[in-house]
Order: sequence, then C-alpha cells, then structure tokens
Amino acid sequence: MPPKILIVEDNPLHMKLMEMTLRDRDYTLVKAGDGEEALALAVRERPDLILMDIRLPKLSGCEVTKRLRKNPTFSDTPIIALTAHAMAGDRESVIKCGCDTYISKPVDTRQLPAVIREILLRRKGEPADGDHGGQ
Repeated sequence: MPPKILIVEDNPLHMKLMEMTLRDRDYTLVKAGDGEEALALAVRERPDLILMDIRLPKLSGCEVTKRLRKNPTFSDTPIIALTAHAMAGDRESVIKCGCDTYISKPVDTRQLPAVIREILLRRKGEPADGDHGGQ
C-alpha cells in the first residue's frame, strides 16, 4: 500500500505544484484547503506524512499541528511545515508547535520528493540514501 500524504495548502497554485511534483511517485495524495478540513481529513485518512502550510484560513497550520500532536495516533506522524516566511526564528517556531521540519516556499520541486522519501524511510527504520551509518 503506497504511503498516504496529506497536503494542507490554501493556495491553489501551490497545491497544484505539490500535486504535480508528487503524483508520479508511489503516493496516495489527500488534499485540504484550510485548517478545519485538515484536522477532519487527518483523523479520517490517517496519513503517513503531512505537508502543512502554516498560514491557513480557519485554523493556522501551527494550531492544527498542536491539536494533532495531542492525539496519540499522530504522535509520530511526520509533519513538514511549508512557510513562505523563512526568516530567523521560523524553524524554531514551527518545531515548537510540533512540526518535524520545514520547507520554505516557493517549494523546490527537486528537494520536496527527496525530503519526503528520506523522512518516510527513516520512519520505517530504513537508512535513507547516502546514510552509511555515520561513516
């Protein structure tokens, strides 16, 4: 069964870019356009990884992440923050609200699949490409 990725993004162009970047890979994609929809879909679909826009209507990406992290089902689900405002302190603030890492916008279409693959492999306990046990 292919890994399921929940893409949470309110900008249709950014959503389309991520969809196009990931659709030819072996992933099932689920899409949410605001924070409330993201919470509902996460609980229903139980994704293996979540791409979380931070600035969302209804509930912010940080608020959605905090609520998900309170649910034991999502305690170890990788959540990658997507933010257009990659400034000093942003990494710390998204990590503080529960995200595992972040990618700044505009999303690098070469970087995104590599980051997702590495995180999913690490989650399954498999070494990522180039991981040679610290050698």
